[in-house]
Amino acid sequence: MNHRLRIRIMCRMMVAIVAISASNIGAAELENAIAKEEVLVQGKDQGVKLFVREKRLINLPKIPKENVVLFVHGIPNPGSVIFDLGISGYSWLEYMAERGFDAFALDIRGFGRSTRPAEMKESPHQNLPLVRADQVMRDIDVAVDYIRSKRKVDKVNIIGYSIGASWSALYATLHPEKVNKLVMFGAIYGKNSTFVATFGDPTNPDRPNLEMGAYRYLARKELLEQWDGWIKPELQDDWRDKEVIDAWISALLSSDPTAKQRTPESIQIPNGAYIDWHEIHAGRSLFDPARIKAPTMIVRGSAEELITNEAADELLRQLTSAPSKRRLDIGDSTHYAMLEKNRLQLYRGVQNFLEE
Repeated sequence: MNHRLRIRIMCRMMVAIVAISASNIGAAELENAIAKEEVLVQGKDQGVKLFVREKRLINLPKIPKENVVLFVHGIPNPGSVIFDLGISGYSWLEYMAERGFDAFALDIRGFGRSTRPAEMKESPHQNLPLVRADQVMRDIDVAVDYIRSKRKVDKVNIIGYSIGASWSALYATLHPEKVNKLVMFGAIYGKNSTFVATFGDPTNPDRPNLEMGAYRYLARKELLEQWDGWIKPELQDDWRDKEVIDAWISALLSSDPTAKQRTPESIQIPNGAYIDWHEIHAGRSLFDPARIKAPTMIVRGSAEELITNEAADELLRQLTSAPSKRRLDIGDSTHYAMLEKNRLQLYRGVQNFLEE
């Protein structure tokens, strides 16, 4: 069975599931019911299939072309986890769907339910860091073209998060004809000596540490220590819920089918993004902000460390070709604002920008 036929069959099955679910609920409930579709889209590279999740209102007869949006994740979270956490009120994807958007989330190769490079089955030090920006551009382009074809639109809104925001900005400079509006939340941008040292060559930190290997493993301790470090201990209960932390860790570990093969459980993620991260903070940005031609919003949490307040201001100034630009600051929040108590500041601010 060829790939296109498989995708058509999968889509028909999902539509049928939606229809069966809809028949079992009342009209009032149906008005706000959300359809979920999941597909594996053939990548540009042989053997690569990309997982894309879509959420939208079932009963919306026609979604405006301006309301089609793609979420692009960073590390270590696949899009299907960080943007669609299965706990009430904490799915950014569902928030957008409930407000009339057709919301898509992509898992880049090596993450979540997308194809894992064959090198991830080998010893990490047999290969260089996997999944760099050039491959990510190919994956984002596949997702964008899939959405454009499915929804019959020329352009798609892109919400990028963390290094995914930097990747999304690069994509916007390469394919301005496909990007309607760009949101950069928690982007990695500007010089930062701390992260240069973290990911740099021990003998010359200005150079990336290519010896870090193809991939790494992250267990609960490693996944939480950075988030914990961004919030003062006395404020942690005020900024986030333990239930959400546990749900996020569980979803993240479940996104890796090999997690239970290790003790303690851990996710395996490609290291390429850390090299891109190093290069940006060493002053070699992945993209030229002046080449972004889409209306752009820069979003930063109050305790954000990956893009400083000064770097966010500088990025905003450098957006000289964007027809409109603005900055959104989220109070009492970190790089994980979408999973914190002030998340609605983020959700609503981005929604308002996209609806303008």
